[in-house]
Amino acid sequence: MGDMNAIVVVCNSLHLGFLGAYGNAWIETPHLDRLASQGVVFDHHFPENLTTLPTRRSWWTGRYGFPNPELGWTPLEPDETILPDLLWNQGVRTALISDVPLLRETGMGYGRGFDDVIWVRGQGYDPLIPANDSRARGVSLDDEPGLRLPPDDEPEQQELWKTRWEQLLRNRKVLKTEDEENSGVARTVKTAIDWLDRRKDDTQPFLLWLDMFSPHGPWDPPAEYRDQYATIEPDEFESDDEGNLVDEMLENEHQIDIEDVPVLMDVPAGAVGDVLTEAELFRLRRTYAGTVTLVDRWLGELFDALERMGRMEDTLIVFTSDQGEPLGEHGYVRRFRPWLYEELVHTPLIVRMPGGKFGGGRHQAIVQTVDLLPTLLEFFGLRHPKDAPPLHGRDILPLIRGEQTKIRDYACLGMDAEEFAIRTHMWHLVLPLVNDPEEPRLSELYRKPEDRWDQNNVIEQHTEVAEHLELTLRRFVEALGRDALDDLFPLRDVARFSQ
Repeated sequence: MGDMNAIVVVCNSLHLGFLGAYGNAWIETPHLDRLASQGVVFDHHFPENLTTLPTRRSWWTGRYGFPNPELGWTPLEPDETILPDLLWNQGVRTALISDVPLLRETGMGYGRGFDDVIWVRGQGYDPLIPANDSRARGVSLDDEPGLRLPPDDEPEQQELWKTRWEQLLRNRKVLKTEDEENSGVARTVKTAIDWLDRRKDDTQPFLLWLDMFSPHGPWDPPAEYRDQYATIEPDEFESDDEGNLVDEMLENEHQIDIEDVPVLMDVPAGAVGDVLTEAELFRLRRTYAGTVTLVDRWLGELFDALERMGRMEDTLIVFTSDQGEPLGEHGYVRRFRPWLYEELVHTPLIVRMPGGKFGGGRHQAIVQTVDLLPTLLEFFGLRHPKDAPPLHGRDILPLIRGEQTKIRDYACLGMDAEEFAIRTHMWHLVLPLVNDPEEPRLSELYRKPEDRWDQNNVIEQHTEVAEHLELTLRRFVEALGRDALDDLFPLRDVARFSQ
């Protein structure tokens, strides 16, 4: 093992269409753009099991779990072999620095195994400031128009969101998060820089897992970021086919004076028209865009610190996100349903090798969250223990070095064991497993890459393709149940369905 280090930077709920490296031309993300120019951008990266907690399990075990409800939004089992377990006796120091309150919840176990664990408290509905804290005296939902309770005929939902938002306001008041330096992303990045500074003279290799809640909602960035894109003329949002938002919604946006629309900092997951109006959705997108820019600004602080320390020369940097963020593309916001559309399932992956080696390009291989663990093991020169559960993911370093062109022909994924999907370069098949009588779901097929945001279901025109993809997906799930993924590797050819 060499003297190399690795830093994995994770964002929660980062919409791919809001990043410059993935085609957006109107949101400022210069620091991530710089990382992309020095690294390898993977254009086809997908989770396997959504959302927040299941994706961390995918990253840390290197194994698929999407068909199994027990491997979903559930605690890590004490005997599950996870990433820090594989490094603790191999001379690699591990650290988890995170402001994701969902990871910190009692009994979930997502902080175990790391040598250093630092929780940066106070993001979202994190129960940091209790109701009887005198510092939060006077906090009232009536004073915050950016929060809107569910309808009166949903008393349980009303009480749930009232509790969440009162917690949010208490945290905001005490932490003074309206100041940029006190925002969650700023405090988390500064904590990481402090950790790195303390280790600047230590020669022991390290893995730093920097897990950031932003740009996950609630979207309450400092005012300058909240309003940064509010006054842009709507036509400036239309960058190109790869970077714009949904066309039919943009047409309506031209008739809206966005500056007169109330700013919503948080909404319950739900349908456009129920939890917010179309006009409020357009304004919310701008707030979200400002939050993405805030994240980028503080990642710039991290990258600058790494340059100052000389760590850019001996450190692997991975940037990714656990999931996207539905923002009205299919008529709803947040994870309202387990609907596996592009805005949720297509996630960024940028890998910068030490010294920027092999950087400056894009890769078209289909990769998934399960590939991160075997890649990190290979980077540190380690072998997966024979007595540990076998890895399902594949090392992507040969792709970066140009030694391979692909590691799989398709990505299989799911959410809540209620909906599965399979993605190739040319097709995206969505397969519902649970039929809600009030909102029936049928299988859907989308042509890629031209239908980027899954707007034109072509399953009736391509029934043979859909049948083949569904059979492939079901065989994958069956092999997964037998833990026999070698049956699916080496790759099965689906080229005749890719034209």
